Amino acid sequence: MNHLATLDHLITDIGAIRVTASIQGVLQVDLPGKSYKPKADLKDASPSQALQNANAAMAQILEYLAGKRLSFNLPIDWTLIKPFQKQVLEVTQFIPFGESLTYGQIAAKLGKPSASRAVGGALGRNPMPIIIPCHRVVAANGNLTGFSATDGILTKQWLLELEGHKIVAQKLV
Repeated sequence: MNHLATLDHLITDIGAIRVTASIQGVLQVDLPGKSYKPKADLKDASPSQALQNANAAMAQILEYLAGKRLSFNLPIDWTLIKPFQKQVLEVTQFIPFGESLTYGQIAAKLGKPSASRAVGGALGRNPMPIIIPCHRVVAANGNLTGFSATDGILTKQWLLELEGHKIVAQKLV
């Protein structure tokens, strides 16, 4: 049985955050929004390693949101990720703070230049937003497209502005 630890943090500039981790690493980051009400702060029987992974992830996310962290140093549990999505997320994971790529650029890095829509689909199912910074991926014309968190594009815009990007009319300029 793979024990999990789930932690909720309710007060951030982008609303509530929930982190779920296993013994292997971070499994999921949910951004359920400002109106989210947790059922409990900790769920499931949690071996200490799963709880340590969840606590480390939450601490690093909060540091990032406070402008005190530029990158993440966390173990990731890839067991539930399909192979193509894992390839997309691994490229996305290393987009540096303050930089961005387009869906097409990621597809090209994967050696599949015509797969930009598939890249978008894989990022739309990113189970670990912020840690795997899919907010740093934009359309070829700079438009902010798709972000699965509550308040979607507004959250994506807030995260990009936190990193120093200028956004006008939901477009990276």
